[in-house]
Amino acid sequence: MSKKSPADELARECVALYTELRRASSLLHDEVGALLAVAGLRLQLLSMDFPDSRARTAEVAEALDGVMELVRKLSRQLEPSPVRRTGLKNALLDLADTYGGVDLRYTATAVLAPVAVDALYRAIASTVVTAAVAPGVTRIGISVTGSRSVTARIAWSGRLRAIDKDLIAPSLLARHSGMSFEITAKPEKKRQNKTNQGTIVVIQYAGQRPAGG
Repeated sequence: MSKKSPADELARECVALYTELRRASSLLHDEVGALLAVAGLRLQLLSMDFPDSRARTAEVAEALDGVMELVRKLSRQLEPSPVRRTGLKNALLDLADTYGGVDLRYTATAVLAPVAVDALYRAIASTVVTAAVAPGVTRIGISVTGSRSVTARIAWSGRLRAIDKDLIAPSLLARHSGMSFEITAKPEKKRQNKTNQGTIVVIQYAGQRPAGG
């Protein structure tokens, strides 16, 4: 068995950390938040059954509201990506708006587990960021398709060898999350007897399952 490189080990640890952050966020949002909501409801019922206690229960309810707000805030801070709040399509639209000049075509209908959606967004976002800050790169496009498996294609003008090194980290993170990550060159229109080249990154999640499955 070949020894894994330090970069490979770091990518594995990063993916594990993302998973733990999402688990902690879900625990706070779904379980702790739900318990606090039930406690608030019981306080309301208590004040109705014992009118004389309304002043005291109101104080407790106010403190409980403050705790609930802190739990919601912490849950949002722990969430490793915006996907849970807005969905994958809207998160990618926000990403495209952030970097400007990024075109998004989204037709995917496949339902993925939340952890898979997070991983796919991270892979797409890190690739777009790498391309957007590279000199000479223009016309970035994102295409997300698929009804059973999801395939994302990020394409841009310009074939810069240096950028391949910058894509090592996104590719390792994607592969440790169960996705394939391929970099290919595509020919573009000839200009002044020269054929320019563009780049396409193809990311596919092959091990997806329905949410909750």
